[in-house]
Amino acid sequence: MIRLEGIEKCYSSGAVKTFVLRNINLIFEEGEFMCLMGPSGAGKSTLLHILGMLDTPTDGEYCFEDEPVHKLNERQRTELHKNHIGFVFQQYHLIDELTVYENLEMPLLYKKIKGSERKGLVAEMLDRFNIVAKKDLFPNQLSGGEQQRVGVARALITRPRLILADEPTGKMRHW
Repeated sequence: MIRLEGIEKCYSSGAVKTFVLRNINLIFEEGEFMCLMGPSGAGKSTLLHILGMLDTPTDGEYCFEDEPVHKLNERQRTELHKNHIGFVFQQYHLIDELTVYENLEMPLLYKKIKGSERKGLVAEMLDRFNIVAKKDLFPNQLSGGEQQRVGVARALITRPRLILADEPTGKMRHW
């Protein structure tokens, strides 16, 4: 499903290059569950952003279901991400001006899913994550754990082929 060969990510400041990732080689098969562990600053989030097509490597090859991601333009990567990847962000990334319901509905709108199906999928996620009573609240009215549950529900709502999570349980204590 995923193949990384020689992935590198570096930032340049004048003549100085700072490597965040260097020579990463990985293969993920469909159905596998992988966990990246390491100290703060080790590049875990950077690697997740590259896998999620939210960032591009400086060098190397990335194939997602035999599609050479490293050769795609930004629009093509965005389409691939939108159609196949769910991302749970470390800092939630909920849209402050939208209610919980609207935050969950947003990925479905991007995928142009019809109204009745959207309504059913949002209702299913609200129920599954025990946040039905929170559906009309805005993110700033939720606890950190509730915001994270909304973030997880939003990542799962489109039934993606790949789910990437950056510290997905950091704020969750009691579900």
